[in-house]
Formats: sequence, C-alpha cells, structure tokens
Amino acid sequence: GVQEGKHKGKTVVLVALNTLLSGHLPILAATSSFEIASHPARHFIPGMPIEVQVSSIDPKSKEVILAPCGNFIAGIERPIASRKLLVPGARIICSVYKTLPTVMYTEIDIIEGADEANGKAPRITRVHGSVDACHAADELSAKPFSSYSAGKLLEAVVVWVGADTADEHIKVGLSLRPSVLDPVKFPPSGATDPVISSAADVNVGQVVRGYIKKTSEVGCFVGLGRDVVGRALISELSDEYIRDVKDAFPSDKLVSAVVTEVNRELNRISLSLRPSRIGDMTSPDGSSKRRLDQIKVGETLKGTVTRIEEYGVFIKPDDSFVTGLCYIREIADSETPVDPKALYEVGDRVLAKVLNSDLAKNRLALGLKASYFVNAGDSDSDEDEEMESVASSDGAEDDDDNASDSDANAQSEDGVSADEDALSEEDAESSDDDEEPAKQALGVSGGFQWDDEAEANGRGTAATNGADSEGGAAESSDESSDEEDNAQDGKKKKNAKRSRMERIAQDVTAELSEQAPTRATDFERLIVGSPNSSFVWLQFMAFYLGQSEVDQARAVAERALKTISPREEQEKMNVWVGLLNLEHRFGSKETLDSVLKRAIQFMNPKHTYLQMAKIYERADQFAEAENMHKIAISKFSGSCKVWVLFGLFYLKHGKVAESRDLLARALQPLPKRKHIKAITQFGQMEFKHGEPERGRTVFEGVLGTYPKRVDLWSVYLDMETKVASTAAAAGSQDEHCWQPARKLFERVTSMKHSSKKMKFFFKKWLAFEKAHGSDASTEHVKQRALEYVNSLSS
Repeated sequence: GVQEGKHKGKTVVLVALNTLLSGHLPILAATSSFEIASHPARHFIPGMPIEVQVSSIDPKSKEVILAPCGNFIAGIERPIASRKLLVPGARIICSVYKTLPTVMYTEIDIIEGADEANGKAPRITRVHGSVDACHAADELSAKPFSSYSAGKLLEAVVVWVGADTADEHIKVGLSLRPSVLDPVKFPPSGATDPVISSAADVNVGQVVRGYIKKTSEVGCFVGLGRDVVGRALISELSDEYIRDVKDAFPSDKLVSAVVTEVNRELNRISLSLRPSRIGDMTSPDGSSKRRLDQIKVGETLKGTVTRIEEYGVFIKPDDSFVTGLCYIREIADSETPVDPKALYEVGDRVLAKVLNSDLAKNRLALGLKASYFVNAGDSDSDEDEEMESVASSDGAEDDDDNASDSDANAQSEDGVSADEDALSEEDAESSDDDEEPAKQALGVSGGFQWDDEAEANGRGTAATNGADSEGGAAESSDESSDEEDNAQDGKKKKNAKRSRMERIAQDVTAELSEQAPTRATDFERLIVGSPNSSFVWLQFMAFYLGQSEVDQARAVAERALKTISPREEQEKMNVWVGLLNLEHRFGSKETLDSVLKRAIQFMNPKHTYLQMAKIYERADQFAEAENMHKIAISKFSGSCKVWVLFGLFYLKHGKVAESRDLLARALQPLPKRKHIKAITQFGQMEFKHGEPERGRTVFEGVLGTYPKRVDLWSVYLDMETKVASTAAAAGSQDEHCWQPARKLFERVTSMKHSSKKMKFFFKKWLAFEKAHGSDASTEHVKQRALEYVNSLSS
C-alpha cells in the first residue's frame, strides 16, 4: 500500500513493503508530471498496490529508497529515464534547493540503470539545475526569488546544458518564464523583458533591464542573460556626480539601461544607465521628469544647486533628469566677475532660465541673471513663493568669502568684526521690557531697527528718511531694469506701462517725504511705493508695537512675507528676523518655535539658526544661544562660518578653553580647503578677544606651512598693528609695544617674494612707520626698499 508523506522536508510516497518494513519513493522519481507531483494524494491512494524496486539503502539510517518499475501505476507518467533526455526545450519538474539574490539552484531526479531482464536495480541520479534571474519571469523584479523556498516543486524548461550528458556532474540551465513554458498562451513578443541570448538580440537605442554583476572604478557590468553582459562606463552611470559608485550600484541590483553600442562579432554590448538617455518619464518618487530634448530654450526652471565650482554653478531642475550648468558670466548682471561660492551654497533653491541645450553632448546651459526675470510678471509670482530662495543678491553670504589676495587687506582690517555685529534692536528697551511682567509698548521716535542691514546703513533715524532712501533704491533698481528691458524689442509697451505705474506710485507717496508717517494709512501709502522694502514693513510693525498692538504687528509681518518678491531674499530675511525678535520679546515659547520652524523652511537654515543665536545672546540667554550654535554645527558641520561664530561666542563669554577645543573639532568635518580659513579666523579671535601670544602661535604655525601666502602675512601684520594700537590707546608709553609689528615687517621683507608682493609689503610698512614711527624709521624703510630694487637690477 502507499501513502503520501514527508521526508527531510520533501514530498515522498511511503510504500509498505511488508508488515514490518517500509520505504519511501521520492515524488520527483515517481512521475514527470507537474500536476501529479503537485497533488500526489489524488493519484497515490492509500492502500493501492504499487510495483517498485529497491534503489538503495542508507547504511546509517537504514532507510529504504524505492524506484518505480514494471507496470508501476496505470495512467501516471514515468519520470525521466536518462540524462540524455535533458536537452534544450525539454519540460521537467524539479524542486528548489537553495536561493540567492539572482540565481536559484534546483534538484532533478532521474531513474537510470534499470535492467529488469538482468535483474539490475534502478538507480536514482540527482542532477543540479540553476535558474538565472533573467529567466525567473517575463517581467524582471528586484527580488526575483523572494517567493520561493527550499523544497518547493517547480515546472521548468531546459534552456541550456553545461556539459556532456554522460558526465555525472552535468549542470542544467532552466527557465520559469511563462513565455517559454507556454509560448502559445504567453507569446514571447508580449514579454515585458524579452529573453536576450546574445548581442544579436539587441539594437542601439533599445531600453533593456538586467542585474548588476560587478561594479568597479571604471564602470559596472550588467547581466542581461546567460553569458550576455553589458558594460556601462562610469561616465554613463548617472547624470549627477556620485561619490561612491560601488555603494550607488551594488551587485544584484536591478537596473534599466539603454544600448549605446553593439558588437555582434565579439558579443559585446555597451550600455548607459543615465536617466536622461534612457528617457524615463517618472522619477523614483513618482514625479514627472523630462528629457533634455523636451526642455525648450527660453523657459524658466526651478531647481536646486548641487555643486559649485570656480567656473560656475551646477543646478538640478526639479522636472528633469539633466543637470544644468550656469557659468559665472551668467550668474549676475554686474560687469565684474562674481565668486559663485560667495553667492550660493549646495542645496540652495534657485530660479534659472534655459539659455541653450546641446543634445549631442547632453549639456544644458542655464542663466541666473536678475535681468532674465524682470518681466516674469505676476504669472510667476505664485510659483516663486514656493521656492525657499532664488537668484541671490549682492548681499548674500557664504563660507568662502575673501578667498583672493586682493581681499586680504579688507579681511585683515575687519577680521571677524562682521560676525560681531549685533542684530538691529534697541537693547536698552529690550532689557527694560524683559524685567517688566507686562508687555510695554515700543517707542519709535528715533526709528525702530530690526535687522542688520538697517543698523549697518544707519537707517535708524526718522521713518521719513528711511522711506525716501528705500524708495530711491527701488526707483534706481527699476530704472536699471528698464534699461535692460528697452534693449529687447518685443517688450517696450510693457516697460512703458510699468514706468507709468512707478510715476503714479511716486506721486502718491511724494507728500510723505516732508513729514514722518503717523497713521496706518501713511504706511499703507509708503508700501504702495516700496512694496519690497523691508525697512518700510519693519517701521510699520514698530508703529503698531508703539501702540501695544502686537497682533497687528504680527499681521503686518505676515503680509510682508507674502508681498515681498521671492527674488528679494535679503528683504524677506530682514522681515523674518524682525518677526523672530517680536515673538522672542512679546510672544510665547510656542509661537517663537513655530516662527523659527517656518523661517528655517523658507529661508537659508544656516543663517536663520545663527540669527536666532544672536537674538538669544543679546537677551543674555546664553544657554539657549549655545544650544542654537550646537544645532548649527551639527547640521552644517562643513561650514566654516558656524564654527567661527561658535568659537567667537565662547571667547566673548570667557569660555576660552571651550573655544580652543572647538578649533580641533572643526578641522575634522571641514573640507581641507577651508582649514586655513578656519585656523586664521580663530587666530584673529585670539588677538581680539583672547591672548595675542596664542594668536601669534596660530599664525606662525600656518605660515610655516604656507610661507608664500600674502593674504596670511597681511592679516598677521594687521593683527600685530591692532594689538599695538590698542596698547597705545590704553595709555602705554612703552615704544616696545610697536616692536613685534616692526620685527614682522623686517622678517617678511627679508624673504624671497615676487616683486609685486614685495612692493605691497614695503608700501604697507611705509604706511605703518608714517603713522606710528619716527622720521628715522620711515627713512629706514625707504632705504630697505632701495636696497631691494638695486638687488634686482644687479
């Protein structure tokens, strides 16, 4: 009798040989029918007689393994009787042995050696087969064998045989594709990913899919089928810069590629994995994408800055796979060259205009000049409000300021004084208000200042003067835009209409130039003339705060953020700083946190964190200011500015040890190109707020490595001069206070520099002696300069 059962996780037919002995018949050795093997209980009924022979006996477990013989069971297809029957196209059944990411191994049972006439027992031979991921289905998937487990029965078709069928270690390649198993029901032409057997099966321009076999420094190899591997060079892997190619393209990853070259004689295929060449219309997140040929010259694109070089800015448009390049000549309307690293940071949101597209070289040229967008009109205003930042103005800040030698003097004189400037706010009133339990009104008789720009320009007098200056600036800016627009023939009517509107606005606000605004309606009229002026909006807020109308001041700030053009990034930033000051002084912690989150979302996060730290610092909330600095360095560890300002904060509040430890921490995440800048700025802070001797040590260490850097010498000389001037101003009559600076001048002019650099140092030394020395010391400098000139001629 027979009975279905399991043996070591596999389906078997249990056969009772007598009352005391039984054996098992592997289901793969019992039939070659997949339907019978899948439902053995329907065909192997318990108690029915069956004719079998003993194939082998396991000496350890004493298990009897059986094989069919004789008549076996009527109506049941007999198993494969020879390895010679395993030929391409043969239909077989097998069981899963082991699965890997891109290959699955199977087992096939074959009954061989049976000779009933001579009494030779049959022998069950196990052949190993493999299923490549490209033959798992008609549509490839990232995990082709995730639904298969060991012991599962499969129906497959032999597609290749790896050795002579007489070899005991024969290997067989199988296919599970429906189009191979049943080509009538599933035509091969309807397969999403057709079978690729050689280079002859593909054509240039065809999009194919496969699994990465290997990734190296020169590119990656993609398996398209058995013994069919395509190669994609590293330049054809992505439209963007990839730092770690092996991490981005790991082995066994399913990728799409386009065929760029086919060599049928050598069976070689060249591929490109760049999305812009493949022509995908959707990105991984589901958003719509365009190819380069679908982008029209003259249209406006929103995008993100991905890389900044000396020659331009790389921008990734939101709706395209192609990364565009804006050369430095197309960044600003100024005649002099601009430094892109001083205007933009990686991650900035920008608005760009398409200037040219080169399909052959797959290049996209973009422009960021403000003149490209002056006629965008109201139709683009809604889209622009969604952007966090657009083309930066001349007041934009970045970590790479003062990089050239020509800026060395300005940097050495000012040092980090720009970082020490407090945000514009009346500190006396702030401290008084913080002590009062009730919120008092703010006086505006002398002008109310909220932002750095107002303080730096001295615009904190009467609101009338501020309005005039802002109106003049707006008028000047508009006139400049008109001059550029008049050069374009098709836009003269629009320019004339805008000029009329400007004259009307100027007439409406003209009478306010003779008196300060005293009513809300006066401010409304000022806003008509200068809608993008943060000074006017901030004065309007101060007007309501002077009347204890805090909610009205908040409403004015929200109006300003919606009204000011997104292109006026600095003006919007001034309003955000004003709103943060308002919530800090008159709001709750919840409202302040809410405004801070919004400001971070819409403006430059780094600048917003640093501004908030200054607000806390001016309010003597040092713990909160320190926490804000810590957040800034954790989020922007690659920015030199955040480390320098944090070190300055520690030095100004007596935490000298913490400031010095901060420099060592900063050099770890900062790029090497910023190390010199960070070290020299920390050295300047030591001269100003710490110990000058330690500042000298810092500069001596840097100049020991870079003795030819004129900018470093210039900063060092200015720091020494400033220390001596401070000592002299404090009443010191000791002439020795000037000696360190003199010795430094003697030292640098004794070194070998180019004649241009030596001229710079001698002129600087002569100016120093004229200001702080005597006639004899001045004559000494002239004599040294003359000796240097004579040495050149000799």
